[in-house]
Amino acid sequence: MDDIKEIHILEDPQEWYSYLWGKRVCNDDLMFELMSLQVFQAGLTWSSILKMRNEFKLAFRGWRIDSVMSMSEKEITDLTQDASIIRNRRKIEACVFNANVAKSIQDMHGSFCYWVYEVLEGTDLKILQKCLSKRFKFLGPEITRMWLLAVGKIVNL
Repeated sequence: MDDIKEIHILEDPQEWYSYLWGKRVCNDDLMFELMSLQVFQAGLTWSSILKMRNEFKLAFRGWRIDSVMSMSEKEITDLTQDASIIRNRRKIEACVFNANVAKSIQDMHGSFCYWVYEVLEGTDLKILQKCLSKRFKFLGPEITRMWLLAVGKIVNL
């Protein structure tokens, strides 16, 4: 299986699934982006999120963990007014919070991707969901399941 380091703008869900779905990611910022897009997808269609992917990437500083974690309250408020993305304050704040968690994981383990694939134990979905929901915001059972499927941590159950 090829590891994915970066992805280009893919707005067609079929292309997205063909190119990326279920493949290991070996870039921490991309891993964070995929988790964050799942957060924004909650309650919406995946195709609507893919159509806004470029706008999300611009709004969230290229999904660079170090940049997202340092977003100010004013920047968060500005994002709630940005019509080009999902403006849900709770989801935006969750992404900033989650960037801080991802950074602390990088500091402790050297890599967010390494932590997801090697430190985060096993492939038992219930255990993974519980572990991740304790650390990250807005990662409920279904969001967690879809993210872990997308990055190849678990196989379709």
